[in-house]
Amino acid sequence: MKLKLISALLLMFVCRLNAQGNFLSSGDEELDSIRLAVKKNPTSAETFQLRAFKMKLWMVILQQQGARLDPFVAIDNEMAEIVWWNTIFWNEGKPQDFTPDEMDKLCDITDRGYEVLEYTQKDLRDNPRKIIKASPDAQEVPTQENPINWTHYKGNNGLNGYTGAEGPQLGENVWKYPVGLPWESEPVVEGNRVYLSSPGMRTAMLCVDLESGETIWDTTQQAEIMGDQLYNTPSNMATPVVLEDFVLYRETGSRGNKGPTKEIVFVDKKSGEIDHEVLAGHVDYRVGLPTVTANEEFLVYTHGVQDIEAIPPIAQAYNRVVCKDTHSGKLLWDFNIGYTFADPLLVEDRVFIGNQTGYMYAMKCGEKYGPVDKRRIAWEFRAAGSINEKATNYKDYLFFGDNSGRFYCLNNQNGEKIWEFKVKDTEQRSFRHFSRAFVVDGKVFVGAADKMIYCFDVKSGELLFSYLTDDWIRAKPVAKDDRLYFATMKGSFYGLDISRKKPKLIFRKTPGDHPVIADLVITSNKVLYNDSDLYTYTFNLNGDLLWKKSLVGSFINDSGNRIFTDEIAGGARYMSKPTAANGLVYFGSPIRFVYAVDANNGKEKWKFEAGASLCGAPVYDNDKIYFGVHSGEDEFYCLDAQTGEVIWKQDVGWVWGSPNVSDGIVYISGIDGNVQALDANNGQIIWRHRLDRSICSEPAVEGDQVFFGSWDHYLYGMNKKTGNINWKFHLSGGTDSGVQIVKDGKIYLPIGGPRFRCLNAKTGEVLWEFTEPKTNFNVTPAYHNGKVYCSNWYGIGLGGICTVSNLYCLDAETGEKVWQGYGGGLSGPVIGANGDVYIASVSSPYFYCYDGNGNPDGSAKIKWMYKMGNKVEESTPALYNGKAYIMSSDGYIHAIK
Repeated sequence: MKLKLISALLLMFVCRLNAQGNFLSSGDEELDSIRLAVKKNPTSAETFQLRAFKMKLWMVILQQQGARLDPFVAIDNEMAEIVWWNTIFWNEGKPQDFTPDEMDKLCDITDRGYEVLEYTQKDLRDNPRKIIKASPDAQEVPTQENPINWTHYKGNNGLNGYTGAEGPQLGENVWKYPVGLPWESEPVVEGNRVYLSSPGMRTAMLCVDLESGETIWDTTQQAEIMGDQLYNTPSNMATPVVLEDFVLYRETGSRGNKGPTKEIVFVDKKSGEIDHEVLAGHVDYRVGLPTVTANEEFLVYTHGVQDIEAIPPIAQAYNRVVCKDTHSGKLLWDFNIGYTFADPLLVEDRVFIGNQTGYMYAMKCGEKYGPVDKRRIAWEFRAAGSINEKATNYKDYLFFGDNSGRFYCLNNQNGEKIWEFKVKDTEQRSFRHFSRAFVVDGKVFVGAADKMIYCFDVKSGELLFSYLTDDWIRAKPVAKDDRLYFATMKGSFYGLDISRKKPKLIFRKTPGDHPVIADLVITSNKVLYNDSDLYTYTFNLNGDLLWKKSLVGSFINDSGNRIFTDEIAGGARYMSKPTAANGLVYFGSPIRFVYAVDANNGKEKWKFEAGASLCGAPVYDNDKIYFGVHSGEDEFYCLDAQTGEVIWKQDVGWVWGSPNVSDGIVYISGIDGNVQALDANNGQIIWRHRLDRSICSEPAVEGDQVFFGSWDHYLYGMNKKTGNINWKFHLSGGTDSGVQIVKDGKIYLPIGGPRFRCLNAKTGEVLWEFTEPKTNFNVTPAYHNGKVYCSNWYGIGLGGICTVSNLYCLDAETGEKVWQGYGGGLSGPVIGANGDVYIASVSSPYFYCYDGNGNPDGSAKIKWMYKMGNKVEESTPALYNGKAYIMSSDGYIHAIK
């Protein structure tokens, strides 16, 4: 109560200062109170960590609004000279210990950093950044009958960013398509409290009032001060588990089992403070839902070894069910059931869980059996297809669906089938055909990927009704008093009157346009759900919106845009690179879907659901789409480009980068360290070569060679037919987000440090090197007409989000700088038919169009700028038919003309 009073008084004081024009709010109440405290009391060893962390978050808040952060680079660089990039590499994961002299310097740097950002905040108001518009004489590119396709990441096999395709000339939006996060975490209601997970670096959980949505408490964490903050900070994407005294969640993130992201966290229900943690093993953040369930006796979760930074790397989907004592954390048993993508269901002392091969298991929690004793399994049932969704228990019944389009009712005591139902048209492009089921008043309701909602009689399985909706139904429906509520992948929220045999639509609303994949929750008079844009919606039973709350700290600015005051922890999410061919744009998503949409209007033609996130580009070749996925299933897919139907799939392991298809061969870089070549027609493996570490980057192809970079610090030139190594070059750093390109026998290569190099593609010999001290080249470059365009970071920032990102135009023969501008950082440049250079930015919300030649005085010439709702992480534009297509972390694919 005392803390709330102090907070309220501080807020009143800030509001008064704002009104007087003496203090400009950042939009973050906690940050504003720290800013006032810094003015009064210099930073000390006791206050350093939180102040330095919030200072970095303030930088990102300002970036999202378009502020220039150049003056902050010096502050960032001073801090980087003292703090390590990552304690995992330097100190086995233990926090860095600072000497008294180092701490004094860090405190001084922090205070000066606040001074710089105070100036930046004021300058943002007084001198808002001018968005350069296209010349009045600029004309939209006329629609072409046979436009040049953009088939690969960066457009072609050499990845060099130029195909001759026309780029946009006006810098105006044509359409936006919503791309969601894999947010399956649902609200959990207990009495008048709602528990909500938050993926923020600062806030991990919220407890809010059911009636108003006002925050009662929040669970906070302090990110360790290092260069690699974003990837080193745990994220919470789990559904909260509510016990008598605690609320539990499971962490997800990066850096493997040597990093900090491997715990189940116990939060005190009264205060929201973290009480203790139980080791559960690392979960990669791209997995989506980190599974966990518990009661007062048993703590149950699924686990697979996910350690892509290990040597050798290990990358597994969940394949084991682990049971521990809830309060002591003592391991009770650990049992292998094969790959599973379903959440376990705990009912007293039984766990029910399905797996990818179609088995539903009932497992005994309390009995003491050996680790391989089959008596652990009370019963098993074999379905006709994969069971990739959580089961529902009701009295003596267990309900679940499989991917063959069958919905089952079993006796939960012995596993005997009571009834099953087969849908008429199974959606073959779905990874989970059915939602989770909801049971009430003798009826069971379930949604499906065939766009239908079904209602059955619990005992007999009689189909009482089915209802066609506007999209796939991934979230569990709910029902009460002859009314049924559900949400779809289009973001539509439905209410049906089900009092008669034929259901009647009461309402269909679209409070948000992002997919809903998290289960709905119903109370006595409210329906709640979370969407994949990280909002919680609460409605009354008539469908009226009562309140809406962002799951990540944010505010709405004067333009109506959401500005995040917290950053999503764990790593970059919106990474897929669009491609375009024959009138369609193709892209992946963190929500595990690959989409094909109309290039002119953004209307969806098809979507395909994989068992993991797609980080790279869906590559187009010969009317087929090729892609691999990261952090889940091991399949690499070949789809029909027009329909999204599977032509073939091959087990290759996790894939981060985009494939490359050349002369009937698909080249793949694997997280497990394998370089692979597959037959493009049937997926058969032609050759495979194992490297020591993960390969996260894309292969480039020219002539008879394929080029790969790896975390093992080497760049390889290989014979593309045999996989034999022609040469390898030590990089003094590993290729990561930025990869090599090749053009006319030369390789242009970012190192992941202050150097950018040109190599002879036949020998690996260095031809020239361009160096910028205290920067980081980690962006795939582009080449056209004797010029190479590359980008780097200035200032580490949060690690994955740098302070400033710069674009360079270099002479391709000598490496001498021609001009320098803004943009990039992680997102690479591409080049239009007329030589214009297009690039987004990880350090601002702007998409830039530059004249490729620059100004006569050697400066950059911006032709126009386009403002998105947030930065661009690793996505890179596709140019097609006079438009650019780019994925932003504002949650949209933007089409720009």
